[in-house]
Amino acid sequence: MNKRVPKIVQKWVSLIPERSPKKQSSLYSKNAVLLATFEPMLLGRKEIFGYMLEFLNKDNMTCRIIKNVTQIDEDRDTMIASGIYLFSFDDEDGDRQEVLARYTYVINEGRIITHHSSVVPENE
Repeated sequence: MNKRVPKIVQKWVSLIPERSPKKQSSLYSKNAVLLATFEPMLLGRKEIFGYMLEFLNKDNMTCRIIKNVTQIDEDRDTMIASGIYLFSFDDEDGDRQEVLARYTYVINEGRIITHHSSVVPENE
């Protein structure tokens, strides 16, 4: 285990301000699974693209990684990155909002094959 954030996760985070569902969903494998906080299970790049249309539609949204642990299985060319990230954006009234969330990315052959994200409970 190490604390280095995989390049594809860094890319995912850095693309957030661009608000580009096409670029964001291109990081996922064709048959990827996304388990988002307030959505049913999303299967495949097409469904993930549809989700990103809505998710990225927030003014001045940014994301930064607070904590990360990466596990590497070199035999299977697979990485699992787990951690905490902070989303910041302006709400409809122009007030800055922050959402602390936890994540797990499973990466294989340079693509995200599984992504789970959920809001960190207030008592954690």
